[in-house]
Amino acid sequence: MRTATRSALSAALLAGALLVPAASATAAGSGSAPSKAPASPAVSAAARGAASAVGTEPLTESRYLGQAVAIGNGIVAVLRNNDKSGPEAWLRYVGPNWTPADTYMVRVEGLLDTRTPAQRLRGLKTALVKLDSARPELKVTKDGSTKVATYKLPVRNSDHGRGCVSQVTRTSIGAGAFADLTTSTKGPRAVIREWAEPTGTVAVIDRDHSPVAYARILKADSAKPVFEWRTQPGTPGRLAFPKLPQGCTATPR
Repeated sequence: MRTATRSALSAALLAGALLVPAASATAAGSGSAPSKAPASPAVSAAARGAASAVGTEPLTESRYLGQAVAIGNGIVAVLRNNDKSGPEAWLRYVGPNWTPADTYMVRVEGLLDTRTPAQRLRGLKTALVKLDSARPELKVTKDGSTKVATYKLPVRNSDHGRGCVSQVTRTSIGAGAFADLTTSTKGPRAVIREWAEPTGTVAVIDRDHSPVAYARILKADSAKPVFEWRTQPGTPGRLAFPKLPQGCTATPR
């Protein structure tokens, strides 16, 4: 599936759907109103099914947001603690190369809460403890090890714990691919992924790197950067990056 999807992206380049020469650095320019690129007809039915499973909407649903921590074996625990749902740890598979700036809205492997406080999965023993305390904890032990890692849940009803990294905005860019957009103190960042393999990475674009010819960042050093892409001939798609959390300031280059 990876080969087929990459071929769709390659075909887009051969068809002349280029924004800039491949060797160009991150561009600066004017950002117009966002528009969506048309879906590529080369995408397989399986890739479209994967797209539906992962979802195409911006990831702003507060029910699933939380403090994401990598606990090993490609698993991220999204830690939540509020009056409505109580202490929770959503266990999601994101792959081995996940960073805090990446999306964690991928595949749910398990959920720990007051009803099911312990679970074993992917070589990990996980358990929520101190459920009646002000700061419940997640305990994680890898199979074959006696070392226990401890992660404190957020303070009850606190913010989502991402620090000075925005929530993720996701957009389909056609040709069997999508982009996850985030903004941090280091500026805007776009991670291009395949619908067929949403935990993998095709390319990462930021203020200093623009490794592909079909996508770039406009006004990368401004307060309102814009992601631009074109994976087939026609008008390029454009989408504004999410804003930094309140109280955070971008670091100048």
